[in-house]
Order: sequence, then C-alpha cells, then structure tokens
Amino acid sequence: MARNAGGSLYEYGDSARERLREVGKVSYTLTGLTTGAVKFDPGTGTITQEVLTRSSKMTSNAIESGSSIEDHVYLNPEQLQITGVVIKNHNIFKERLESMHKQRDLVTYTGKIRVSNYVIINLQIKNSSSNKKGFQFTATLQKANIVSGQYVELGQTALMSQQDSGKKKGDSQAAAVKAAGLKTTVSQQISQSSYAAYVNSYGGKSSSGPAQRKTASHNGV
Repeated sequence: MARNAGGSLYEYGDSARERLREVGKVSYTLTGLTTGAVKFDPGTGTITQEVLTRSSKMTSNAIESGSSIEDHVYLNPEQLQITGVVIKNHNIFKERLESMHKQRDLVTYTGKIRVSNYVIINLQIKNSSSNKKGFQFTATLQKANIVSGQYVELGQTALMSQQDSGKKKGDSQAAAVKAAGLKTTVSQQISQSSYAAYVNSYGGKSSSGPAQRKTASHNGV
C-alpha cells in the first residue's frame, strides 16, 4: 500500500483517495446548532460514505378489502449514516462529534446529501495503528420531527378540533368565574356580644321573643 512520508489518506485505499479528490468539488460539513461545526478538507480528513435510509412500518392487522392502505402504513423518521476518516486535529474532531451526540444537538449535514434538523443517535469511533494521528468514525443521524404549536388570532373562530375537545372561547372566563365563586369574602365582623345574643336566643334566654306560645299546641286529637 502506497504511503507518503507525512502520512495521508493514501493509507486507506482507493475509496478514500477518490473522496479526497472530490473534496474540492463537494464540501463536507457537520454543523451543530449549539456545539459548533466539523469541516472536512484535504488536510484534515474526508467523508467516505453516505447512506440515506427511508423506511416504513406496516401494521400486522388484517386490512379490510377496499380500505385505504395508507391507514395501515406509517413512515419512520429518515436516517442518514455517514462514514469518514480524520487524519489531523483528531482531538478537536473527536470532542466535537462526541459533544454533538452527548448534548443531542440538532445538526445540519452538507455533502452530496444535504439534511437539517437531524440528531446523532449512534456514534462509533475506531482507532487503528495505521492512523496514529487520527481515527475512523461512523455516525447515524435521525431526522427530528419538529412541529409548531397552533394558535388562533383575536377575533377568529377556534379550530373545530379545539371545539370538539372542549377548548372553546370563553372557557377561561367561565373557569375564572367558577374559581371566584368558591371564595368567601367576609365584609363585616360580628361582635362578641352580638354573637352571644344569637346563641342565647336558641337556649331560651333571649328577651327579644315570647317565653311561651300564645295558643295551645296541637295535642294530636
């Protein structure tokens, strides 16, 4: 195997050498949203393989004749597997790749295939004696399905799905009224003497009412 004095991609066969020649035409960059970027150039390394996988999952339940097949097939998130080699600055490249994986950072990959909003779900790093100043790696990226929350502007009717689920306009007002009804506000304080008079009225000690009935009570006859 051919090898120059300084050590280079010639150690890794025709595939790596062909990729090295293509670097001038295609830029290979892996950029994290918060962790920075890893850029591959002829002096540091290259990407040797890109594999994009699109798969689906089909239910095992019986499908009724005439029904839509789409209701029984679910699309799995896209996955991209990239394989590369680093020959220089291996500590920086390794730490950056590991940080992207550990922090579950959203990454953008630019190469022959370009994708964004992906997450590294698997990272393999391989050291070899033939590349003492670098390493080989394989990273599996999976697409993150990002959706935005729904909202209704003032003066517009709520969505039917929100109406069906009970999220109607005015629910917040009704909840506020209901909560307010549970609160009891004491606007006056009862004096001790007034309270005592109130209690005594039920013990026959009140002087504000008659002590006996004006008419005889019913004897049951």
